[in-house]
Amino acid sequence: MTTPNDSWKSAELRAAEAQVDARFKEAQDLANRLKDTPLPPVPPVDFKAIAQQVERAAQEKDAPEQLKALKRKVDAGEFTWEDVVSGKAAQDPDVQAMQQENVKKMKQAFQMLQEGLTPEEIMNAQDPRRHRGDDGDENAPDIFTEDKW
Repeated sequence: MTTPNDSWKSAELRAAEAQVDARFKEAQDLANRLKDTPLPPVPPVDFKAIAQQVERAAQEKDAPEQLKALKRKVDAGEFTWEDVVSGKAAQDPDVQAMQQENVKKMKQAFQMLQEGLTPEEIMNAQDPRRHRGDDGDENAPDIFTEDKW
């Protein structure tokens, strides 16, 4: 970084410039090495399986309203669950509302992680149904209601 007439520069400034030059060269060397580094193949995404999970969640009696709105559109044939999870229906306002709700939950989870909560505690806080038994039912196993049929 020297110029023909840099006699005005202090020793500290020259040292700082030398450090910048060294770090820049390291960054360039690293970038060149990474260009030649093969990346592992990206596994294919099973949109069908994800769509089935979302569809099951939408059928829950206490599904979020945004998910119920999507279910109504899927039931009406406007798009499929695979369209929703693959991004093909991303321009739909109800899909965007659901995405915004998911982003809100992710921000909350990140904040909770910063506050020291464990992933299990965060999951329990964000999904109160997890506090119930394994089947997500607040009733005893021998009490059958319509949703257990």
